[in-house]
Amino acid sequence: MSTLLRDRVWTMLSEVAKRGVYPTHGNKIGLFRIPIELTDKAEISSVMSDLRSGGFKVDSHADRIYVTKTWTETGIEHVSGEETSANVDVTVEIVTGEVVDLIYQIRQLEYFGDNYWIKDYRQKADQNAKIIIDTIIRNTRIGDKLIVYYQKAEKLSAEGAIKKLTELAPLAKNPKPRSATAPAPSAPATTKPAQAQPAMVAQAVSSGSNTTISLTGTGTSYSKVDGPIDQKFKEKRQVVGTYNGIKVWGPLDPPGQLGIWGENVCVDLDICIADGACIEACPVNVYEWLETPGHPASEKKTFMAREKDCIFCLACENVCPPQAVKIFKKG
Repeated sequence: MSTLLRDRVWTMLSEVAKRGVYPTHGNKIGLFRIPIELTDKAEISSVMSDLRSGGFKVDSHADRIYVTKTWTETGIEHVSGEETSANVDVTVEIVTGEVVDLIYQIRQLEYFGDNYWIKDYRQKADQNAKIIIDTIIRNTRIGDKLIVYYQKAEKLSAEGAIKKLTELAPLAKNPKPRSATAPAPSAPATTKPAQAQPAMVAQAVSSGSNTTISLTGTGTSYSKVDGPIDQKFKEKRQVVGTYNGIKVWGPLDPPGQLGIWGENVCVDLDICIADGACIEACPVNVYEWLETPGHPASEKKTFMAREKDCIFCLACENVCPPQAVKIFKKG
């Protein structure tokens, strides 16, 4: 079976499921969360186009894409004894946003009529749902973004990331070939690796850009800074720019001085030593690694890429060894 949903399928007795309300009434439901962002309209259209070309029925509404696989069952009707057939289907919902959820539920057979002669319907529906999900992972932009995420978050090579994706979703229909020697896919907005930028710090990259600072520069004479983070830094510092939409509070003189990042989930990058405790502690996957070569404390930092997902449990703040994290609850 697909490893993607192993141990992640439940029978829901409640009518309420995360990020939506579903009238499940005891139906079987599967939920898988993918730590990538899918908000750009062009990328969403690309995902839908790729799935349509794969033979699925694709619809959308608000932040959701609905991918449906239909198949025909044949058998003998119990009362008349005649050969009969019926069309049944299963739908996977792609919930787009700063993270991507893949959700499906297996309806009761009664939904399709009085087709009690159909055998093994639930097993077939479960298998077809997993085929849809594995195809979504392997054959669309979501897979490209997941490869980038594996390379950055788990420090895998391109070849290792592609292998992991392949093993994760083996049931894909006509899987898209990928090569480790091909140009790497572009990173999503929230996981964009550090790249060489113009020397002038805090210079807007382009009109409307959500990245206005550089991670490179001439600031190479700085030493490691000890914690804890200044909890009143917002009263003393000014926002000098943004990085992928995240506020950066100065002073800023990269690569040796990077300031404090975030609005509600705040990390002093000059104190951060990249021990990874906050990444492991966060229950909603707010953080990911950010490459910061040349910084005296560590050459990678924890980046609050999904700051809006924070549930303010304070787990990251409590486990940070150098006390580089401060969480400000909204309101």
